[in-house]
Amino acid sequence: MPKIVLNGITVDFPFQPYACQEAYMSRVLDCLQKKVNGILESPTGTGKTLCLLCSTLAWREHFKDTISARKIAQRMNGVELFPDRPMASWGNAATDADIPAYYTDVPKIIYASRTHSQLAQVISELKNTVYRPKVCVLGSREQLCINPEVKKQESNHMQIYMCRMKVTSRSCHFYNNVEEKSTEKELTDSIMDIEDLVKKGNKHRACPYYLSRSLKQQADIIFMPYNYLLESKSRRSHNLDLRGTVVILDEAHNVEKLCEESSSFDLTPYDLASAMDAINVVLEEQAKVVQQNEINAEFNMEVTKILLQLENAIDAVELPGNEKGVTKEGSYIFDLFAEAQITFQTKSSLLESLEQILQFLSGRTGIFINTSGLHKLSDIIQFIEHQMGQGTLHHSVTWPPLHGSWFLEFCFLSDTGKILSYWCFSPGYSMHELARQGVRTIILTIPFSWAPFPVCLENPHVIDKHQIWVGIIPKGPDGAVLSSSYDKRFSEEYLSSLGKTIGNLVRVIPDGLLVFFPSYPVMDKSLVHWREHDFARRIEEVKPMFVEPRNKDTFTEVMDAYYDKIVCPKSSGAAFLAVCRGKASEGLDFADTNGRGVIITGLPFPPRMEPRVVLKMDFLDEMRKKSGGAQFLSGREWYSQQASRAVNQAIGRVIRHRHDYGAIFLCDNRFLNSDVRGKLPSWVRPYVKVYDNFGHAVRDVSRFFRVAQKIVSVFRKRLNKRDQIYPKNFAKRLSTLSLQYEKRLADEQKGGKKKIKIVTDPTEPKKMRATSFIATVKESLSQLNYDVFSEALKQYKMTDDFSAMLSQMSGVFLEDQRNHILLREFYQFVRPHHKKQFDEACRSLTGEGCGYKPEHSLQRGEREMMAKEAGEKLGPAEKTTCSEGSSSELNSELHLNKGGSHLTSGLSSTNTLSRATAGLLSCYSAVLPATYLSDVKKSLDRNNYSSFLDALCTYKKTDNYDAMVAVIAAVTTEKPELFHLLQRFHIFIRPHHKEQFRQLCRDLTGTSCGEGEKKLQQQGARSPLDLASVSAKAENGGTEMKAASCPPGWEGLFFWGFRNSYLFVP
Repeated sequence: MPKIVLNGITVDFPFQPYACQEAYMSRVLDCLQKKVNGILESPTGTGKTLCLLCSTLAWREHFKDTISARKIAQRMNGVELFPDRPMASWGNAATDADIPAYYTDVPKIIYASRTHSQLAQVISELKNTVYRPKVCVLGSREQLCINPEVKKQESNHMQIYMCRMKVTSRSCHFYNNVEEKSTEKELTDSIMDIEDLVKKGNKHRACPYYLSRSLKQQADIIFMPYNYLLESKSRRSHNLDLRGTVVILDEAHNVEKLCEESSSFDLTPYDLASAMDAINVVLEEQAKVVQQNEINAEFNMEVTKILLQLENAIDAVELPGNEKGVTKEGSYIFDLFAEAQITFQTKSSLLESLEQILQFLSGRTGIFINTSGLHKLSDIIQFIEHQMGQGTLHHSVTWPPLHGSWFLEFCFLSDTGKILSYWCFSPGYSMHELARQGVRTIILTIPFSWAPFPVCLENPHVIDKHQIWVGIIPKGPDGAVLSSSYDKRFSEEYLSSLGKTIGNLVRVIPDGLLVFFPSYPVMDKSLVHWREHDFARRIEEVKPMFVEPRNKDTFTEVMDAYYDKIVCPKSSGAAFLAVCRGKASEGLDFADTNGRGVIITGLPFPPRMEPRVVLKMDFLDEMRKKSGGAQFLSGREWYSQQASRAVNQAIGRVIRHRHDYGAIFLCDNRFLNSDVRGKLPSWVRPYVKVYDNFGHAVRDVSRFFRVAQKIVSVFRKRLNKRDQIYPKNFAKRLSTLSLQYEKRLADEQKGGKKKIKIVTDPTEPKKMRATSFIATVKESLSQLNYDVFSEALKQYKMTDDFSAMLSQMSGVFLEDQRNHILLREFYQFVRPHHKKQFDEACRSLTGEGCGYKPEHSLQRGEREMMAKEAGEKLGPAEKTTCSEGSSSELNSELHLNKGGSHLTSGLSSTNTLSRATAGLLSCYSAVLPATYLSDVKKSLDRNNYSSFLDALCTYKKTDNYDAMVAVIAAVTTEKPELFHLLQRFHIFIRPHHKEQFRQLCRDLTGTSCGEGEKKLQQQGARSPLDLASVSAKAENGGTEMKAASCPPGWEGLFFWGFRNSYLFVP
């Protein structure tokens, strides 16, 4: 695997990285080396995950090398251990006083993502690297427990209760095996995702849940969902020590929301009642067993009294008669709790008492007691205790001020009483908590404005313009305005126009289509209207509709049915209807045929009058006013941002890797607003086009899919050949594998790896050698070029016309640099009196000769006579014998004059072509491009011809193959009769793009490039392969030839370099 040096650190990468990947890894290393936080954004498909893994793990190894260098330096007393590699080169951190003295102090990496399915993909990427760190993945009991008795419990609380009971009594043999099995090499050294962990747990009969906790102690990198990291309760339950760690939050689209929720809570009357019921059970059992003294019954009565006082204090808050509730400053919660005797002085004894009660209930047998209320109350008191002790941190200089970040909301909860909501509106508080835990570096992959992040990067996408189509469609086919605003979203006119819009688009979008609605009510209302007015039937005639369920239990079943319909050979695809911010919009990968198009039907703004939204906007306006507007969004800006982020997440479901393609339809007239468009992803904005006419949008997107499907299918077919190499989870890892394959493909096109090699055995009979050569030629050339080769060989044998043979063989073999060796191997078919001339031609055309020797020009009888005479002159002792060692093949780079010319004394100069060959190439250079351009001008209309010339000129200047071929393919494949223009365009393709272009022609037209010359010949033009008459004229001294007419201003522009095979423009 390639090794690259970034910021003084050697990084092993699975393939040669792109410039954007190097830039990304360099910024990651900046964060790690400087111990600062960073926001590093990169679109899907650019190898972001791989960059994060490779750079952080390389830095960690570099960190360990630094410790080693320091230890060795101390023992060597300044003497270098390796003279050629001084210890100063072991790492620029070697003199850093911050470097610890022990390997156990090397920073751990905590890699957090939203879901375990996303973490599984990350771990799969890790397996593709050379790095083999000790790995641990954390999960819940629900995901990891393998005890049959515990698993069959329906309630999560029941599972936790039974698990703890079995662990306490040591009646779970899976738990009992953990200590013994935790040292097994298969478990400690394997890279396992959560599924692998469960499989290994079953295999070794050891509990995966407690096994993961054991593996965590020695792990170099720990994978977990990011709520485990951000919620203080989860951090405590998993015993996470964050001191000195590197935290990576990947795919954290809703991290701001989670940060707020992790610092908020709702306390309902049910929670208090549940807690008091649990305490009453303890009191009753204590009354029956008087001799049990583990728990103080008097204080249990006191706990009940405190809970009753808290319930009364909440009920005493007066609410207005409009049922909207009442809002107070967050600090009011301290006064409220003080009324219930919960103060800074009493909280410790109260928490201790609650913990004793919970331990007693978890250890008892018999009927299950719901302790969720007690757990919640204990968590709330601990959280408020922490708030009481953090007053000095509310005005931190480094982090945004946290004072006033909480609001207390009281409202009615049906008829059961009041609900107390303690809401945090500053996501920076959770990030502040991570910093307070001693985290070394935090790296986010999404924007976050609530904490200092000195290092920032926003990478571009790696796709090209022919892979993406983005259109704003403000009106439907009937001319009605498409707007899902609050006052229009349920109107009959809007719903009908939206139904007609989707009914038309499903006919031009291939395979899978995603349709995102702003909310479930809008989606439900649309479906009802479409079914009543026959729109649903028209859509399902083309693509059956699958609807995202609200219940997560049936979500997987619906998704599987959608995927099955996509791959069904008799199907024209399917449509999946979902909502923004739903499960489908945030966590799923609709790569390739699973999502060729995405329709956004509206802007998903949060509910404007919801108390939490109102308070958030008020809070932001106040913070912006206090800070002078420099640091915070206004409430309205935040409100708009929430809709845009949800739209961007939905848009990101398509175009999931380098060779994917898709169309994005923004079907809401509010996207015409420049502010709304400005919030679209940076990789989408350059391609946005507004369509006032619906028909024009359908026309353009039809053309887009026609061209993109043909062009990208070339790469997809080649990727499919890699299935044998990467059969497992291949689709899930396309983003990285496609990049890896693309780099390999580029190397092959430049002649770096995939080369034709013909191995010949000197003892092989001539007939067998010839047969092997012919088979290789047939495999390497297109059918047309092979026919030209066969006919040229036949004519040469019949006519002995060397000039005609050379011109045709050159046209066949010099088109692709990898076929140059085939031209030289043709030397075996050249007649003796032409061998020297052919060797000279090969040396001039390909840079290498054919190994010509003077005796090769002799006829067979003359060679045999010379050999016989030489044998008679030598005595028996002088005859050469070949030992095993001497028969080994000589290396021309070390022997035989290092591959230079030999035995040339007395011969004429061999470094120039004959006049006939030179004239042949000169005429070939002048005729072919001009003739071709003249045909193009006749065949295309003015606009297409202008686009053609612009693309050709740009390709000459920038060498951007993808941009060029998208235009050329579009204008030359509109009609079958134009296909020959695409095939003949190969004369302008540079050597490192030729194989790519040849495959493109084969896929788009069914024939390889060069076959278009046959079409030209049928039209009466001179074939570039038939230049015998030209060479004859050149032999007579006439090397000039009038070129066919060129486009105005293009005279003298082209020179086709036969030897170098590229277009040269002076």
